[in-house]
Amino acid sequence: MQGLDGLVTACLVEPDSAFVLDTVVGKPATEADTTAEAPDDGAVAATISAAASDVVQVIGLMTSSLGDPDELEDVTITFGRKHHLITPLPEAGVDGLLVVVTLDRARTNLALARQQLRALGPLLRHAIQPPAIEPDHGS
Repeated sequence: MQGLDGLVTACLVEPDSAFVLDTVVGKPATEADTTAEAPDDGAVAATISAAASDVVQVIGLMTSSLGDPDELEDVTITFGRKHHLITPLPEAGVDGLLVVVTLDRARTNLALARQQLRALGPLLRHAIQPPAIEPDHGS
């Protein structure tokens, strides 16, 4: 996640409870950004993640009421200075797991960031699943 250009924060979220499993805080763009008084990025990320869970639930209700069988790929919310990306990760093997990323709009290639986030699912599947234990046949 640290490799995403313009990363402000990224959270791995369980959407039913809005529980944040892990948070990554990006590097500031300049030295001035490190000295400027800013809110706690972790607390802000948790608030954004809870809201992202609500957004995904609303979109799920909307598509089910329309009878649309298509699955949500991602949600992009753009403000003046930031993009918020909400990406479900069904490939991770955990039903409903989301990654919620906040990016500095001036330092981000949005299309590249979306591709990188979609690639996380298979990587997380390997990280979440424990390695298979070989039976001991005795020697």
